[in-house]
Amino acid sequence: MNPHSISAGLDYPGIGPFHAHLFKENRAEFFSINDDEALQSAFELTKLEGIIPALESAHALAVLDKKKFNENDIVVICLSGRGDKDMETYLKVLDDGSQKMDA
Repeated sequence: MNPHSISAGLDYPGIGPFHAHLFKENRAEFFSINDDEALQSAFELTKLEGIIPALESAHALAVLDKKKFNENDIVVICLSGRGDKDMETYLKVLDDGSQKMDA
């Protein structure tokens, strides 16, 4: 599989022996997130909280739509990086009409 991502920090196959061990021990789950899902999550966070996430973090946010949680679960996501470095990518998506930012 040829990995691709609009996020430069994720444009490589990132699984290694430690990841495989955690998966085998049922201590980690891994999800595949495409560019559209990551962008949708980034725009949603920006709209709801005024936070522009880095594209790498937007992929983590998109997992929230794929995983089932219980009502009392506590979820923590590290929003690393800075979304302002990805503004050119975000603006291209807005310009092509695939996302709308309603006030």
